[in-house]
Amino acid sequence: MDFIEKHPCIAISIVGILLILLSFFIGQLAAYGFALFFLLYLAGIVLVLINIAAMLLVTYDKPAAGVILSLPFGGLGAMIGLMFNPSYDNEKAVKIIFSIQLWIVIWALASFILFALDYYSIGPLPG
Repeated sequence: MDFIEKHPCIAISIVGILLILLSFFIGQLAAYGFALFFLLYLAGIVLVLINIAAMLLVTYDKPAAGVILSLPFGGLGAMIGLMFNPSYDNEKAVKIIFSIQLWIVIWALASFILFALDYYSIGPLPG
């Protein structure tokens, strides 16, 4: 437990790697990542606006609002905001949120690639 408290991003990375490896063996898990990939793709413009708002809130030192807006996949914008405001109060929370979101996106992309390369098949379409 002490390792997780000292290095939360490394612990998150280990879980992310395990999630991707399990996607090679559990087709249902890869299917969830495949669906998430398309949801993120469809929500692209909204996510860009959320990231811009999170970046501005972190840059102008709004602690609660910056963390809350980084939760719905606005972690990248919040991380960019940390470059402009390195003395942000909730820097550790923003880094943890970004790390989790990064691994979720990597898992979704890896799942999409598994289906695109026919490692798993979508199956017959109805009709």
